[in-house]
Amino acid sequence: MKSVTIIDYGMGNIKSLYNCLKFLNYNPIFYSESKNIKSNFSILPGVGAFNQAMKLIEERDILNSLSSYVKNNNNILLGICLGMQLFFEESTENYNTNGLGMIKGKVKKLSTNENEILPNVGWFETSIKPNKTFDYLKEFDKQKFYYVHSYVAEPIDNKNQIATSVYNDKKFCAMTVKNSNIIGTQFHPEKSSNVGLDFLETIIKNSIN
Repeated sequence: MKSVTIIDYGMGNIKSLYNCLKFLNYNPIFYSESKNIKSNFSILPGVGAFNQAMKLIEERDILNSLSSYVKNNNNILLGICLGMQLFFEESTENYNTNGLGMIKGKVKKLSTNENEILPNVGWFETSIKPNKTFDYLKEFDKQKFYYVHSYVAEPIDNKNQIATSVYNDKKFCAMTVKNSNIIGTQFHPEKSSNVGLDFLETIIKNSIN
């Protein structure tokens, strides 16, 4: 049984993600157990505030591990929801906070209109136009995934965005990539029923050694 590392830094749906990976017949291992990423596929989850997440990552000395990990193109890092947002240079949530800086761009509030309801919660159609590296994800174009978020990433370079969804007639970044080994989803595949399981399995089986 092949292993997938969950970067458990204190924020995220660890239990649901763990159960999904077990269901897909992978061996989920936690970063916290060895302070090391022991598989070539790892997941950075996240639910909550950007600034608190970065504080925990820095306090637990995970930053250097992640930076070293993604330098090897054979290693794949998947970020989910807040985990994806952490890939970016900074966020304005609560106050300006530096992120991991893997992708150029900022994380901003989805809407500043007081008449628009946040968080954005529910199942929404996702338009996926992957690059050549992630071409296998095109089968999920126009599928509905589960979202729950108030902030959204805004990549500077369009090549880092391979999917969008819509909130009150406004497009936002639903998936982001960097090189061939960093990929993030604003939606929660682990909460997206069968289509989410299929999505996770497809990424892992096309990535894992």
